[in-house]
Amino acid sequence: MKPNRAYLGLLVGCLLSAGFSAHQEATFDLIYHPQVNTSLTYKLKLEIESIPDRFTFLANLKTKVVKIKPNGDYDVESATTGAHMKHGSQDETIPDDAKPTVDTYNKKGEKIASSEEDDPTEESNPGLNSLDSITDQLTPKNPVKVGETWTAVLQPNKKLKREAGKVTYALVGTEKQGSYQTLKISFKYSETEKDVPLTAEGYVLLNQQDFSLVRFESKLKGAKFSSDPDFPNGDATISVIRD
Repeated sequence: MKPNRAYLGLLVGCLLSAGFSAHQEATFDLIYHPQVNTSLTYKLKLEIESIPDRFTFLANLKTKVVKIKPNGDYDVESATTGAHMKHGSQDETIPDDAKPTVDTYNKKGEKIASSEEDDPTEESNPGLNSLDSITDQLTPKNPVKVGETWTAVLQPNKKLKREAGKVTYALVGTEKQGSYQTLKISFKYSETEKDVPLTAEGYVLLNQQDFSLVRFESKLKGAKFSSDPDFPNGDATISVIRD
């Protein structure tokens, strides 16, 4: 299994997207204002409840904002290192990315292009693509208060390997995570045009100081992660934690 670098890059590109005030009644537009050369490192863990043995994928993720355009669009470069898969007694090391992926986002944090689109060696990963969609639509149409919810309808996009879906978000409040004071946003997602839809729910934690991603957690049901019939599929959990 090759990690979906577009999704990994998106987790930083789009989830660096909150405005925060200590006052509970303040409103937040959740729009990220990137700075060139912002670089962040994370630990990624994916666990699939396969039978008879659990499958685990581990990797390091590094992202960097490399360009900001006059219209507000920006480019995020992402790469994975130290990846390996555990399945039963097997522990397979995966080579580091030969070159980083570059994803382009608009000023609302929605991905509009990716260098993976033109790379035929990149296999689509339906499970991680769904989470890519979730983080893309995090920004509400209007600023929200703590306790409020909002919903996004996700349009299918063949170029970006997106399925039609719907996701509901809630601005939950604040939470302590290690040395960080964070803002917590929960989500519930479902595909809408499949007989057996993939569903997911979870949350993200954003650093109150610079609104960067501190933690991402999600549980998936009905997910598929590879077109290889021998690759395990099933319910899964995924976490991305700041290193």
